[in-house]
Amino acid sequence: MTDDKQRSKKTSSLRNRIRYHLDNLLARGTWAVLVLLFAITLLVVIVSALLLNVAGVTFTGNQDSSWFEDFWQSGLRTLDPGTMASDEGWGQRLLALLVTMFGILIAGTLIGIIASAVEQRVDAMKRGRSAVVESGHVVILGASARLPIIVEQLAMAGRTRRRNVLVVLADCEPSELGQSIRAEVGDLRGSRLVIRVGDPTRPTDLALVGLDRARTVIILAADEADSDAGVVRTTLAAHSALAGVDRVPLVVEVTEPITGESLIRACGHGVHPVMPTQTIARVAAFTLRQPGLNQVIQELMDYHNADLHIFDLGDLREEVGELVNVCFADTLLMFDKARAIGVMHIDGNVSLNPDPARQFVEGDRLIMIAEDRRPPAKATGVDKMNTSDVPSRTSLDGLTSFQRENSPEHVLIIGWNALGPQLVTHLASLCAPGSTAEILYDSQVVDEDVVELPSMIHGLELTSTAVRVKNLQRLAKVSNPALTSIILLGYRHGISPGEADSRTLLTMMLIRQELQARGGTAPRLIVELLDAENVDLAITSGADDFVVSNAIASRFMTQLAEVPERRMVMMHLYSDEGASIDLIDASALGVTGQMEFHEMVRAVYSLGLLAIGWRCNGDVTLNPATSDRVDLGDADQVVVITK
Repeated sequence: MTDDKQRSKKTSSLRNRIRYHLDNLLARGTWAVLVLLFAITLLVVIVSALLLNVAGVTFTGNQDSSWFEDFWQSGLRTLDPGTMASDEGWGQRLLALLVTMFGILIAGTLIGIIASAVEQRVDAMKRGRSAVVESGHVVILGASARLPIIVEQLAMAGRTRRRNVLVVLADCEPSELGQSIRAEVGDLRGSRLVIRVGDPTRPTDLALVGLDRARTVIILAADEADSDAGVVRTTLAAHSALAGVDRVPLVVEVTEPITGESLIRACGHGVHPVMPTQTIARVAAFTLRQPGLNQVIQELMDYHNADLHIFDLGDLREEVGELVNVCFADTLLMFDKARAIGVMHIDGNVSLNPDPARQFVEGDRLIMIAEDRRPPAKATGVDKMNTSDVPSRTSLDGLTSFQRENSPEHVLIIGWNALGPQLVTHLASLCAPGSTAEILYDSQVVDEDVVELPSMIHGLELTSTAVRVKNLQRLAKVSNPALTSIILLGYRHGISPGEADSRTLLTMMLIRQELQARGGTAPRLIVELLDAENVDLAITSGADDFVVSNAIASRFMTQLAEVPERRMVMMHLYSDEGASIDLIDASALGVTGQMEFHEMVRAVYSLGLLAIGWRCNGDVTLNPATSDRVDLGDADQVVVITK
């Protein structure tokens, strides 16, 4: 009995050992299984050939055949069942049947293994874990609501590139992310979208996207409140992965200014932080100055036919010749589909609409509004601007008849979110003394301590009131005849963007009804939207202007991703100090009636202003060709860069 137990233990132990080694072999992958099947098949064929040789028979019926011939014939029967049809003799037939059945079993197993391996490989490819071998591509680390707009803008910006590849690394399902992006973007304009799965804070995952070969890197913040923590980790990981590669800029989305400053100190000036709330507030406050400015800014920030570009003088030499020692005024009509608007000095400082006699020096770069990043073509059939005929800036100092009066603003802000404090601050810097702003917000959505503001900011008198939006009698405040503007901000806390926009649009329609019932001159109604899909609905519902928060921030980040130096130019253009964008009545400039654009440029430049387009019948046209004609009426306007 004891011997039986020992034999049983030995058998069990041998079985376990065989299973253990077999499991280890199979764990090595598909190639190990294939090697095992080949070895087993080879062994069966060898045994079959030996049996035939020992029995003195063959599959061919020829008694003089060699062992190798028996080996070959046995191998054929494992591969092709039809080979055994010509066998004679029941011994040979039985052996051939066994070998063939074994071959069928091996073939079925092999097909299953190969199919499983292919399926696993396809699944791995769908998961996006293969390394990117591109160069000169754009890498986007992270995913948020801004991602589709950024992809769309990068695709439009890269439409002239021979190969434009956009690589996204995010910790989410790649197929779903790709489908959602393509559903919102639609046409990628020849660009290729590559999605990889991984944690952007892990160096091993960052190695998948080839950061050191990219032309730029965009780091997106998550949609959570503590998004700066994740952005900091991602930026530090990317900076570490780019050790020694200074040419790749990092455009980083941050919430707090101190976070951006700390990242610059830690990682150097290759980091370009973007604070969406500040950017949106600055643009929104700037557009409040005048109807139509929002359209102008959209045209400049969107990659269509009027983009901001900064050209080295050497890049323009082939088209127009040497520009060193050439006066700035001489460049105004030098290009057909591009307008020079300023100079970027070698130290990075920007001068918009500089003195006409200012000569270019080595290291200067020409700031232009052009169709794309390619050097613009030279204008033909148009005489260049004669610098001697342009009045000096000193003689123009007293010319103010065309300037817009900066009168006090009285603004009503309905709703509140993180954009509110920044918006109020920028309003204060742009409004004239004596301006007021009243804030109405729903106390059920926003806590009172969140709207805690001083009563006065830079001369702007502030008041805030917590109300129940359901109490529509509070909307009677819009009947105040002193109001110049009404701003509707979307609620973001605790509700989706769609719900926030629906609430904003409903409030807007109620306000519009109140204003129509009141009669008289109505204040401007500006609406903040979170989803660009609702813009058309806002316009048809009566909004005078709109601000799409996600679109502004996304476009600004894309502008910096393509050319980081654009930040300084845009900050100058959207400010209230120095040269900036403005809309001036054509009648005040004396350019009404039919004329070609180069004639408008000459007439307006004689007043110290740079004409870059016009606003006719409510539609803005920027960067027209020098020979394009327009018929401006008294109510139309010219888009200019002020002095």
